[in-house]
Amino acid sequence: MNLFKTAEKRFTMDFNSMLKIVLLNSLGFFFISFWIPVIARTNMGATGLQVGLIVVVQVLGRMISGLITGFITDRIKSRTMLVLIGSFGRAISYFIIYFSIITNIIVLLTIGTFTLGFMAGVFWVPFNIFVAEKSCKNNRSQAYGKRDSANAVGQIIGSIFGFTLVMIAGIFTTKPYIIFSAIPVYGIGNLIAGILFYRRVDESIKFSENNLTNNNFNTNEITSTTKTKLLNSKPIIIGIIFLMSVLFLGSINSSIARPYLNLYLLEDIGSQIELVIWAYLPAGVLASLLAPKLGILVDKLPPTIGISITSALGALITWLLINSVNIWVFAALLLIDLTIMISSGLIFQNLVSRITIEHRGKIIGIGEFFSFLGNVFGPILGGIVWDLAGHQFPFIISIFVELSLIPLYLIVVYYLIPHLAEKYNSEKDIRSKKIFKND
Repeated sequence: MNLFKTAEKRFTMDFNSMLKIVLLNSLGFFFISFWIPVIARTNMGATGLQVGLIVVVQVLGRMISGLITGFITDRIKSRTMLVLIGSFGRAISYFIIYFSIITNIIVLLTIGTFTLGFMAGVFWVPFNIFVAEKSCKNNRSQAYGKRDSANAVGQIIGSIFGFTLVMIAGIFTTKPYIIFSAIPVYGIGNLIAGILFYRRVDESIKFSENNLTNNNFNTNEITSTTKTKLLNSKPIIIGIIFLMSVLFLGSINSSIARPYLNLYLLEDIGSQIELVIWAYLPAGVLASLLAPKLGILVDKLPPTIGISITSALGALITWLLINSVNIWVFAALLLIDLTIMISSGLIFQNLVSRITIEHRGKIIGIGEFFSFLGNVFGPILGGIVWDLAGHQFPFIISIFVELSLIPLYLIVVYYLIPHLAEKYNSEKDIRSKKIFKND
């Protein structure tokens, strides 16, 4: 049985259908991430630091569950069951957040965001493993880009529904249970998505390089050349340590200013909430829609060049952001900045998925732990400097952190890439190693 379309030999035939289900999981992501800081600040009277802490508890939940789920995923027989549990848990979190908005209780909002983060880890770790297993290694960034694009389509649908409801309902009433009634709908979407995923996704179907030349399909084939002895190789251990450091710093960079973007638009550029929505929404969603194309581009670039370009451009765009005085210029720069951030993330996800096959869940889980550990420190640090030093300082710190990633990533390339279980194309490896030619 040929599991690949005639014109599509990069993914298994069920890959796209798997991604379609995730649309329902993604309906409320952007809507919730936009409104939580705003509601905490304007309705519940939270300080900048408190806003950061509310964001942090969500990340803390994701960090804890991501690490635990990573180890469980390598042992459990049914990964689709984990996706089901994660979907149901996310649904429950939406109902908690909705009730906290109705009652205006900040503690309940904090509990809801923590639950959302924790269950997101249970959901995304096995899902990301499915993405890796159902895609060719040479198109791995594109595969994760297609995941992000499907996520973005769901966000577009959910955001159009949610923000339209907020605006229309706001004309006739001030009752929050009506204005924010889209949130329980998002919860129901997660319930449906979890059931569909559990029933329809066949986790025994995996991409095999052998299918490019013949029709024999072996889901359990792991050759001796693809096995990675993580604990018996000093270069791999050193490379993983530096990679986790890069993931940690990169997450600080991406999270130190993000919770304050919409607040910066409201309080520093002086825009009305309606304008902020229309300036912020397209940037956040359109950047994710571009992810498959960005993935194709990233797959063609040597990792060292890719991360150097994204880090340097990201620092430049962040500097331009804080020096813009027009909301639409800010929105255009934000689109570019988020596009660069997604490209950088695809590079790291691609690399993490290649380190090992038999311990892929553990590595992804550990990677998520350090990524979200950075997301814990980022908003807290951003909130402190926002309150004490000024509203531009979270962005200024982000610039320096982003530039520091370049030399650290070069060390990762030197130690880790030659020992990956799934190699990059030989030409890319050669070009990457030329940087260390004289070492």
